[in-house]
Amino acid sequence: MKHRGISYWVAEIGFPQGWKWTVRQDRTVTVGVCATRADAIRQAQTFIDAIMDWAA
Repeated sequence: MKHRGISYWVAEIGFPQGWKWTVRQDRTVTVGVCATRADAIRQAQTFIDAIMDWAA
């Protein structure tokens, strides 16, 4: 998936049960874990918005 031109991935994990989001920009990878898929997407997009605003 892409948000503001930056790719991110959301995947279901088994232990602990939940969803993992991953954002990769250049050589930097950031990962988070959430209870639901919707929360994982929202957190990944919020993270991307924050780094885009910081870089501007």
